[in-house]
Amino acid sequence: MTIGRISAIIVALCAAAWAQTRDLVYHLPTDNTALYTTGGDDYFMYVDRNFEGVKSRPWEGGTYGMVRNPFRPQPGAPVMYSRLHEGIDVKPIERDAQSEPQDDVRAIAPGKVVHVSTNPRHSNYGRYVVVAHEVPEGTIYSLYAHLSSTTCSVGQKVTHRSVLGRLGYSGVGLDKKRAHLHLEIGLMINQHFADFFTGENKHGNFNGMNLAGFDPAAVLKACQGGRAFSISRYFSTLREHYRVAVPCVGALDILKRHPFLYKGSRTERRRPESLELAFTAEGVLIGIYPADYSVESPRIVSCRQMPTVQQNCTVNRVKNSSVNAALTRSGLNYITQYLWQQGLYSPARMAKTR
Repeated sequence: MTIGRISAIIVALCAAAWAQTRDLVYHLPTDNTALYTTGGDDYFMYVDRNFEGVKSRPWEGGTYGMVRNPFRPQPGAPVMYSRLHEGIDVKPIERDAQSEPQDDVRAIAPGKVVHVSTNPRHSNYGRYVVVAHEVPEGTIYSLYAHLSSTTCSVGQKVTHRSVLGRLGYSGVGLDKKRAHLHLEIGLMINQHFADFFTGENKHGNFNGMNLAGFDPAAVLKACQGGRAFSISRYFSTLREHYRVAVPCVGALDILKRHPFLYKGSRTERRRPESLELAFTAEGVLIGIYPADYSVESPRIVSCRQMPTVQQNCTVNRVKNSSVNAALTRSGLNYITQYLWQQGLYSPARMAKTR
């Protein structure tokens, strides 16, 4: 089948999707509305920090992005952060006499519950729920973690008013004082993750490692006042940090589900020699570009210059400086996760082409 024929099929499928779905308005997940007013420590749960001998409780540690593990690239330089927080931590506003949080957690938009993990020992998320939201450009997933209890079931259709559970502190490293809702919004990396991943996995495709999160606060703020959210419009505002050239081994799974990510011509008559995958520093895939050169295995082709080694800026997926940037072992595994297709691109084939 030619690329032109494949493109025509994709366009037809997208047209059908547009006829049945629409962009959604995403709502706050609890009764805490401070995100729209005072923000800061009225909305985000703090983290305990001890940096350079100073103890603090910055609420910024509860926001999205590279906001944890502070360091200075050199003495006297501005503070940077090397650890990604892939969601936001929403603090409770209602507690009982024993200081147990009483806040209900609701779905942020219409959708369907696709995963409920009720055993708090099965994940660092503790008890968590995943909801799928169908939009014209694919499926967006929202994840609600550290719940004290869940009140929904897989397959249940929900609205933004539907209660999924109660805010809590289940999971690793939390206590009653720091109880919060951890909210993520993202895209599924590969719908065959359960086959790709070789470790213990009690959550199938809804393992947190298979959901690439972008900033929930940005999404919620974009919808303030009832405005619908467009993922392609939002992605166009995100800054590219590095780009990886990969072999073109067929249509990537994520591209089948999110055709808007492809930045090449829809009228191409032949398969590109390679593809270039553009990522933010946090690892959000924001564009896929055709390339007219061939590569046998993934390699960095561009990387934004930073005042420290790239490991500190890219969730340890890129190493060295921007001049000689290369994928770390973790980065190679992350890229392979996007490429993996049974019979086409597998970890075994990856080992042979390294």
